Amino acid sequence: MKQLGLLSIFLLLFLGCQKDYNKTKNAYQFIPNGSQTVIQINELSDFINSLTNNDILSNIYDDQIKTVSKTLKNLNTTKQVYIAFTDSSNSNYLILTKNDSALFVVDSLKNYTSETLLNSKTEKTTIDSTTLYHNIIGNTFVASNNLKLLKSINSENENLELSKLIETADRKSVASVIFKNNTPNYSKLLFTNINNKDNANLTLLDFNQFGKKLSYNGLLTTKDSSVNYLNSFKNTIPQKTNSLSIAPQTTSTLLSIAFDDFKVFKKNLDSLNKKTEEPTISYLNLTNEIALIDNAMVLHSLDPNLILESIEDKTFSESFRDIDIYEYNTPEIFSSHLEPFITFEDANYFSLFKDFIIFTPTPDILKSILTDALNENTLAKSDGFITINENLSDEASVFIFKDSKGLTNVMGKTMTGYNANAVQFINDNNYTHINGIIQKYKKRATSNSVTEAFTTQLEASIITSPQTVKNHITNAQDIVVQDLNNILYLVSNSGNILWKKQLQGKVLGQIEQIDIFKNGRLQLAFATENKVYVLDRNGNDVSPFPMSFNDKITQPLSVFDYDKKKDYRLLVTQGNNLLMYNAKGKPVKGFKYSGNSAIKTQPKHYRLGTKDYIVFGAGESLQILNRQGSIRVNVKDKIRFADNEVYLYQNKFTTTNTLGQLVQIDTRGKVNVTNLNLTDKHKIFTTSKTLVSLRENQLKIKSRILDLDFGEYTAPKIFYLNDKIYVTTTDLQSKKVYLFDSQAKPIPNFPVFGTAPAELQKLDNEKGLELITQSDDNTIVVYKIH
Repeated sequence: MKQLGLLSIFLLLFLGCQKDYNKTKNAYQFIPNGSQTVIQINELSDFINSLTNNDILSNIYDDQIKTVSKTLKNLNTTKQVYIAFTDSSNSNYLILTKNDSALFVVDSLKNYTSETLLNSKTEKTTIDSTTLYHNIIGNTFVASNNLKLLKSINSENENLELSKLIETADRKSVASVIFKNNTPNYSKLLFTNINNKDNANLTLLDFNQFGKKLSYNGLLTTKDSSVNYLNSFKNTIPQKTNSLSIAPQTTSTLLSIAFDDFKVFKKNLDSLNKKTEEPTISYLNLTNEIALIDNAMVLHSLDPNLILESIEDKTFSESFRDIDIYEYNTPEIFSSHLEPFITFEDANYFSLFKDFIIFTPTPDILKSILTDALNENTLAKSDGFITINENLSDEASVFIFKDSKGLTNVMGKTMTGYNANAVQFINDNNYTHINGIIQKYKKRATSNSVTEAFTTQLEASIITSPQTVKNHITNAQDIVVQDLNNILYLVSNSGNILWKKQLQGKVLGQIEQIDIFKNGRLQLAFATENKVYVLDRNGNDVSPFPMSFNDKITQPLSVFDYDKKKDYRLLVTQGNNLLMYNAKGKPVKGFKYSGNSAIKTQPKHYRLGTKDYIVFGAGESLQILNRQGSIRVNVKDKIRFADNEVYLYQNKFTTTNTLGQLVQIDTRGKVNVTNLNLTDKHKIFTTSKTLVSLRENQLKIKSRILDLDFGEYTAPKIFYLNDKIYVTTTDLQSKKVYLFDSQAKPIPNFPVFGTAPAELQKLDNEKGLELITQSDDNTIVVYKIH
């Protein structure tokens, strides 16, 4: 009896201690060992709201957790609430939180039944169609949809690894989730299945912001016995993701791996893949980043020229915008070398651009990437990426970007509007830090954003700058241009070649448009050295043209329509002489001019008041004629003409001399000279009220002066479109086309890549303008200004 009494006292003491022990435990310490996913909720009401109002979370959380949320709505607490799913199907769950007398008041519920199970302290409560079993262990409220699971809770069977992770979770976040890497729903937030094969590793993510974006950060753990491919970056230093500066803005998916020492990374990777250390691709040792960008692979290096020299198995293919393209003769070399991060089997072509070596399956893909890079239409400069960049770290071991299409593939659900999303992995010994941002972003209608509309390649080098001509059928604009073989092309505003016409000689100056038959159908009129052509819409000669001349034509064809009645006059310049024809190719009676000096500028027609003036420079005299070719205004002063046309500016005939002075002559022949401080090599362009001048690298628009980078600039041009003045010039050395407004302010997103003078026009009936120039010797490029 004495022994029995002692045993009873011992049991009472033990049970009392056990009871006290349970009371000292935190709710998360009761989570079963084999749990697949645990959610720590810090802000219960915000979390419940996010289940239905956040596209990402509502897609990740399956129907079971939405069922759990019906119970969560009936909990009244400001403490952490834990949800543990104990199987991969998430069919069985536990809810745990610190108990409180007001936590779960059954009597306040509607449509419920509640009972206490026999021989148990467990309550069974049914709310609508949801059944919940719940009881109190120590100070912890525990509830489950599965009675057997509830009864299996053992206060001594704590998952220490899980508890440690929970203790590192950010309690200021709305919620945190801990999951095994092969969990199909939450692993979507990592954008990759690199580690999904191993079920031992756990990932913790803290959810920081909801609404139109979901930002999260956390870490991924590794057990010694498990495989974590992110440990390939062990003993390496994360790097800046430079590939964002070469990836086009249209990139759907980008995956970048970065390191300070490729050899260390590759040795770690081979070990994880259980490969004997294989011979590396030697030039990869010179890289600090390798990226897969949709259907291209990019290497970044501080010495890309050395990489280029190290690639022996290459053959020169062609040059594109002064960038060499090579054919790579072992395109399959990257098929397994960087698994599981990057697999690339079609490295058929590559180029060197700045600090990058770019591999692509086809030359066209490579050219497209180079074009975007030259025009700085890159991911790094896109509005969408800029809006998420503040949530990201400066360096990463692995960086993954997804646009809405890429995110749709990850989520298995259409994610319209989520145009910029990224996840970073930053290795730190046995941990990998994670940053993620998924954001709904509606691209703002940015003024003057610039994209490449199309390019059109001709059969030979271009010898006349592309110019636009009106399409009388569509009231839009087409492009006319000539190549080295004297073939004239008409190109549609979508880039298609409509026709080609073999000419005998180079087109002089601008092509004019006339309506010979006065029926609204326009023809092209122009001169070469020995012919005057008139072509119809289909490129056919209009009779009686072409007209042939024995003597050389020395200036572009001038077309006059004195009274705007389509009674055209075609003026042909030959040395000292002028020949005038009507639209039927007949000499105009009554017109006669034969000078003593060579005509230096294209004759132009201006009307001031009721009088017509035909104006041009000849020798050192400005000739001002009437309709008959006789002198209308006698200009006595000598002018040493610079290489500029004669314009009508401020109602005066205006040009410059070789001293860089502005020379203006009024209708009485009075000459006024203004010093513009121009050098002998200068260019001007005027409208009736605006003067633009260029000397070396100094561009002057009206009274405003711009100092451009030193270079070789084409003559400035003025365009008046949409009630606004624009000015263009091209630096032929740096291959940049500049665009300014009348206040000398650069248009946003300029300069763009170009190798020739540019023309600005409204090509189609859509909003915005197009800028037409050349991208290389034989290719037209058209940019759309939105």
